Amino acid sequence: MDSTDAKQSSWSSRIERTLNSYSESLLQTVSDTLVKPRTKLPIPAVIEKCLATLGNPPVIDRRIKDLPEAARMVLAAVSRSGQPQWGVGHLVSLSATLGHPDGVEPVRALFLAGMAFPITKEDPREIWDFDLWLASAGGVRAQVFVPPVVAERARVVPLEVLAVESESLPGNGRETDGLDWPLRLATAWQAVSAEPVRKTLAGLLFKKDRGRFDPVGLFAPPDSTHSPAESGLLSLVWAEAAGLLKQEGETLTAPPFPPIWDGPLFPLIADLTAALFQLQTWDPLVGVTEAENPVPAFPTAMLLTLLLVASAPPDRWVSPAHVAMWLWEHHPGWQGGLTKEAARRHGRPWVDTVLFGLAHPLGLVDVYPRPDDPPVRLSPLGQSLFANGPEPAAAPVLPQTLLVQPNAEVLAYRQGLTPSLISLLSRIAAWKGIGPACTLELTQEQAYRGLESGLTVAEVLQTLARHSTRPVPPAVDDLLRRWATKRERVTVFSSATLVEFGTTADLDAAISRGVVSIKLTDRIGLTADGKEPDFRHLRLTGNRDYESRPFPCMTVESDGVTLVPDPATADLLLEPEVLRIAEPIPGDPPGVRRYRMIPDKVRASATNGTGLDNLDEWFQIRSGSPLPAAARLFAAGPNARPARVEKLVVLRFPTPEVTDGVCQWPITADRLADRLGPTTVAVDPEDLAPLVEALNRIGVQVEQFHGAVE
Repeated sequence: MDSTDAKQSSWSSRIERTLNSYSESLLQTVSDTLVKPRTKLPIPAVIEKCLATLGNPPVIDRRIKDLPEAARMVLAAVSRSGQPQWGVGHLVSLSATLGHPDGVEPVRALFLAGMAFPITKEDPREIWDFDLWLASAGGVRAQVFVPPVVAERARVVPLEVLAVESESLPGNGRETDGLDWPLRLATAWQAVSAEPVRKTLAGLLFKKDRGRFDPVGLFAPPDSTHSPAESGLLSLVWAEAAGLLKQEGETLTAPPFPPIWDGPLFPLIADLTAALFQLQTWDPLVGVTEAENPVPAFPTAMLLTLLLVASAPPDRWVSPAHVAMWLWEHHPGWQGGLTKEAARRHGRPWVDTVLFGLAHPLGLVDVYPRPDDPPVRLSPLGQSLFANGPEPAAAPVLPQTLLVQPNAEVLAYRQGLTPSLISLLSRIAAWKGIGPACTLELTQEQAYRGLESGLTVAEVLQTLARHSTRPVPPAVDDLLRRWATKRERVTVFSSATLVEFGTTADLDAAISRGVVSIKLTDRIGLTADGKEPDFRHLRLTGNRDYESRPFPCMTVESDGVTLVPDPATADLLLEPEVLRIAEPIPGDPPGVRRYRMIPDKVRASATNGTGLDNLDEWFQIRSGSPLPAAARLFAAGPNARPARVEKLVVLRFPTPEVTDGVCQWPITADRLADRLGPTTVAVDPEDLAPLVEALNRIGVQVEQFHGAVE
């Protein structure tokens, strides 16, 4: 079964599952319009007839012709997008834009005719009525899908209502190779492959991850004059919509490149363009937002922008100003989403960004080289996608397009880049610059990721040699082989038992007796196959299950800086954790390990590493007590307020009760510097005489020692 048959089979299964969710009366209603049976059939036969009809192009043509005009126009518009899945809200906007204010009615007509189907959950409830389903599915947020065969037959339906002025101009326009956005999406895939991206519960990115996709460097927009807002985040959300990235829980990960990247450029551009219409939280002028508007205008407004350009004859040019004015007058939700500056110009900046910042770099439109108000027209690729034109011939590709330099940098000329080569380079080398000639670098980290993805070093070298204009330098060949050799020396055990010995000599003796075979550190070893050793030859002082939670296995001596692990309960992770803040104390007898906290290490761990709260939590887990005061002193370091040397007089009262009264009475309390203990206070020498005078007035006598105050 080829990919087309597999895709059709997948859609048939999806339609069958949806039809099975219809109530008997609703299914009969849809069947009466779609199949038009002469006799009443049982439910399985009705579903079978519906599926057969949806695979019959001539019958589908008749059913499309029988649709109400509003439903037919909406179906024709979304069919040209190449995106089978749309929100009800977008279809309502399309219907209103095309001149039919009752936007929900065309959607209901498509449902009843079997030309579109509601998207239900994996285990859907029975659908009795489409209006009730819309209410339960979120109204305008509900999603529908159009079967591919229906979309293909509806593409030829004319859209006469979409028409703008055009002009004939001499010469040709400025074309592009269509690689700008595929390269940036591949770069986003590589960034997520190196470090997955986490999302909040609201589906937004954390500040740290947003910073990784700043619109500079690799993620700079291809057209700086009409650059889309937050082009780096656009690359990320676009890659997710196109299937390059996958969300698992709250994390975005980078699975292998989809199969479409193994083919020519035209199908990939068509797929990426269709994915654009799925972006729900991005706007060309605003960027990625929380989408307070439940139906963002971007998908429908961009589709209409391209369809308006497509309404002109292929040899004529359309001014973006005419497109903006048409949308301003007809699209019901577009004006409300514009910025003040864009609204002041009737949305012209929005249309310019879509055409010059998205469509032109994708190769969908050509731009006429006129300084003032440059017009556009669909390219052959754009004609194929949005005006039912023929599929353009593939451009010639230069097989030798790479230049591998001895310093492991790679220069890639765009004339020879293909989707498959871009995906392969993204696996083995780090992208450094995107321009007329792209730059990459062969790094150890990226080479490891390429090898982990299933490539061999021979395949990497073969790829570089096949596409390089010169032989791969020997230094690069040797570098890649050494990296591969290091990786091949890594052995992975699904499970293993590590044995920690008291001294290096004990471990060496166990290896000589064959109890363990592999020496991991100076005191830790394991068997060659990772299995348990023969414990009859070992005297065990403790064992640890690393799947359980850590528990206290360390004590802190009274000096507050000496850490003493318990040999019977300490695990193998304790020592590397302790070494972040302490160093071993030399001279301890065999079997005894003690560590002394070092101020610089504690301070570095508290400021640049785990943080003081996490360090305190670690002490609670490992010792059962909070962070010692000495460690807090080390962590404070230069951040603490400076200490001051002061000359104070100590005043001792006969009882704590008298001291409490002196500290409470405002007249005497204002003269005190600090309370030192139950019966002692500190007084500034200048305040001593007024304090004594106040105490004498209430009958409290103060005996002064000679020399107490100079």
